[in-house]
Amino acid sequence: MSTEEVKVEAGVAGGAVDGSAVEGGTVESGTAEGGSAEGTAEAPAPGVERDEVENEAVANATAAKSARPKQRRMRDMAMSMAVLLVPIGLFYVGWQWLAADRQVSVVDTSANYSTAASLGLAVIEPELGGEWKAISTDLAVEGETVTLRTGYYSPEGNGLQLSETNGTALDVNENLSGAGSSVESAGIQWAAYESDNGETWVAEIGGETVVLSAEPDGVGDLPELAEGVAEAAGA
Repeated sequence: MSTEEVKVEAGVAGGAVDGSAVEGGTVESGTAEGGSAEGTAEAPAPGVERDEVENEAVANATAAKSARPKQRRMRDMAMSMAVLLVPIGLFYVGWQWLAADRQVSVVDTSANYSTAASLGLAVIEPELGGEWKAISTDLAVEGETVTLRTGYYSPEGNGLQLSETNGTALDVNENLSGAGSSVESAGIQWAAYESDNGETWVAEIGGETVVLSAEPDGVGDLPELAEGVAEAAGA
């Protein structure tokens, strides 16, 4: 082959490299500058999208499972609190009922007082506050012995009784015996008798026998009743 032919072939080969391979061919347009490489970077493969969707679904399911036990725990706690609060509420209501001033039936003592006075008994109507309530009255006449009993409900909610008789203390309470213990209250000297049923005070006022009785819880109210009797009797 001559020197000219070698040059011509070399030129053709160089043109192919410059034109097709370097400038516009496969390297620049297909792989290097924008073709397949750029397309791969911008558009994710279908498999990647599917994985992301599956991961999101798994995360949502996990969150839902976590929320359900929490809701159950809150419901269980609320039910437990309700179980505790019901007896507490019942106890509170019961305590309020016990501590409150309960309504009692007040009786009219005027008829027995008038009858006792007509039979010669010097009836004593004790000077007591408005919170003291007369809840019972009884008039007994046996021969010449007249006995008037009046039951009271004290402001503290205790039961007491004032009895007057022109007889003796035994006409009021046959279980009393002995001289009793001396107690001074409202300027009057009383003989005090203690028993399982409470306490009883006995005194002679205006020539008649006055007996004050209180249940165990009402013993502390006896001085106030004695003071009311003393004021009414002018003792």
